[in-house]
Amino acid sequence: MEGAPFKIPMLSFLIKLFSKKVCGGVGGEASDGFHAKEAKMQQIKARGIVLQEYDTGESDKRLVLLCKGHGRILAYARGARKPTSKFMAGAQLFTYADFVLTRGAGFHSLAQADVIENFFALRQDYDSFMAACHVSEICQKTLWDEINCDELLMLVLKTMQNLAKGKIPAAQAAAVFLFRFFGFQGLQPQMDACTICGTPAGEIERPRLVQDGLTCHHHPHNIHRQISPAAMEAISYIQKNDLPQSFSFSVQESALKELRQIAKFLWDCHFDIGLKTEL
Repeated sequence: MEGAPFKIPMLSFLIKLFSKKVCGGVGGEASDGFHAKEAKMQQIKARGIVLQEYDTGESDKRLVLLCKGHGRILAYARGARKPTSKFMAGAQLFTYADFVLTRGAGFHSLAQADVIENFFALRQDYDSFMAACHVSEICQKTLWDEINCDELLMLVLKTMQNLAKGKIPAAQAAAVFLFRFFGFQGLQPQMDACTICGTPAGEIERPRLVQDGLTCHHHPHNIHRQISPAAMEAISYIQKNDLPQSFSFSVQESALKELRQIAKFLWDCHFDIGLKTEL
C-alpha cells in the first residue's frame, strides 16, 4: 500500500486505534483534580508537537506533548472535540504549535494553541502516517515527563517534515530517526572500526554487528547479525552528517530493508520495551 491515499474517516479510525493500543488509556478519565481553582494554577508557554491524542469524557481530549524546554507533557484539552472548540486545530495528532498550558497539581490544562504546522500530509498517506506513529510511540515510551530534550524534539520535527514531503521512502525517514535516536540516548553503534580489535571498517572481512557496533567475524559474540557494506555506509552517513543532511541519501530497496532490520535489532538489544507499531 506504499503511497496509497486513504479517506479521512479511515484515518480517524486509525488514530483512535493507535491511541488505544499505544497509550492504553494513559491518565484515564478526567478526574476532579482537573477542576482545581484557577488561583492555584500557573501558566507556562511552550512550543511543541502533539505526540498523541485520545478521547476522554463527553467532548474532551488528553494530549501527550513534546515541548521545547519542557520535554514530555501530559495535557488536558477541555471541549477539544466540540465543532466550535478553539482547540480543534491545535489538539490534533502531530500538530506543531505554540501552547499555553495551565499548570495544576499534577496535570496541565490547555489554555491556548497557535498552530505552526499541522503536518496534514501525514494523514493522506498510509506509510507516512504509520511511520509517524512509530516515531511517536518511541518517544512516548522512552521519555520521562518534563525532562528537557530539545535535541530530540528537533529530530522528531525533521522526521515529520521529511515524511510529510514524501521525497524519500517513509521507512527511510523512520530508520534515520531511529539511528539518530540511538545517538541521542548515548547508544550509537561504532561503525568506523571493530569494537574489539580496532580493525578499520573497510578492512573487516564478513563484518558483523553487535549492540555496540561492528566486529570481525572471528570474535565470539552470542547476539549478533550480519551487515552488508551498503548498510554500513548508510548508517555511517546518518551518523556523520548534520541532522537535515542525514535524511538525504539513496539506497536500494534491499539495503533499506536491511536498515529496518538492523534498527529493530539494535532496539531489541538496548530496550526491553515492546512496540505496537512497526518500522
